[in-house]
Amino acid sequence: MGDILKSSTKINNPKELGQYLLKERKNLQLTQKEISEFADVGRKFIIELEKGKETARLGKVFELLNSLGLELHIIKRGDN
Repeated sequence: MGDILKSSTKINNPKELGQYLLKERKNLQLTQKEISEFADVGRKFIIELEKGKETARLGKVFELLNSLGLELHIIKRGDN
């Protein structure tokens, strides 16, 4: 689990997820059109997700994560 934490980014809300995905897409030098075709989702979905729309379909989010070479990890919070 230590390796996951070294390269992880905490995402607290849909807007932060959208900002992170936008950054990753740009790092890969992909346009919204290119990534939407690669992930087999509509360009409108990419636009809305990158803007932090809260009603994004979870299945499509996973398709996009996979297309960007990302995966989702859930880490239980410690008692604070």
